[in-house]
Amino acid sequence: MFEQGRPLDRARLRFHFESGPARVVLDELVSYQNDDGGFGHALEPDLRTPVSSAVATWCACTVLHEIGAGVDEPLVRLAVGYLVDTYDAAERRWWIVPPETEDSPRAPWWTYADIGRTFDGCLLNPTAGLAGALWEYRELVPPALLADLTEAVLTRLEGGVDGLSRSDLTAAELFAGARNLPDAARLRALDAMRRAAARLVENRPEAWTEYLLQPLDVAHTPDSPLSPAVDRSSIAANLDYLLDRQLPDGSWPLTWSWAEVDADAWLLAERDAKGIVAVDRLLTLRAYGRL
Repeated sequence: MFEQGRPLDRARLRFHFESGPARVVLDELVSYQNDDGGFGHALEPDLRTPVSSAVATWCACTVLHEIGAGVDEPLVRLAVGYLVDTYDAAERRWWIVPPETEDSPRAPWWTYADIGRTFDGCLLNPTAGLAGALWEYRELVPPALLADLTEAVLTRLEGGVDGLSRSDLTAAELFAGARNLPDAARLRALDAMRRAAARLVENRPEAWTEYLLQPLDVAHTPDSPLSPAVDRSSIAANLDYLLDRQLPDGSWPLTWSWAEVDADAWLLAERDAKGIVAVDRLLTLRAYGRL
């Protein structure tokens, strides 16, 4: 991490493992924020555009949730303002990336013309995650917007359990875990998510080198709300797998690549993504007593 990781992820590592201050994490995160309040600048490593996007702003909101950032932070207020301003009330969603995505290096799944098909109209990814971000800071959000958006997310989760994708489930995690989300809404979301997780999690170790949902991607910690959907023996096997797969430089191999599209840009994205993954893996291993 200290040789290759981004300053932001080094600050996250210190926050979690060395009692580092949340202020340092915020100071690093703000470097990715634009004047419109949204985030860009490759905060999502596979999307190298400096322009603000819903997905990069969702990435920022997951960090804000992680460190418990308060509603009085200027960075938070600007981010919420961006989300309110860019929300499509008619469709009850955020479009995950802007057209300017095409002007910078990116993974092929971020091709703007294909976004609607790739992300199923963006109805859950990133919309569910950003709805959770708004619940974190509900004091800054018009109540009518929040109520309408919340019901839309819940209806989509409950109505689409059999069709939810890995990215839908990941987006919904911030929603279900959001501070201030009413208990009734949280229970509805978790019921749908657990049923989807039981279907989506891949339990075969031989398949874990592929880009799919591993047990620990759902059961991040023993008390994660989705952990009951995962077989305990699969969790134990996945922990062994993580320890076995760590590379000599301390990182973990990624399960995706777009080197064939832009080899130079991929090298930057891979390095950045490995830093994010390393912090997340260490947190999971610590939670299960495996460090």
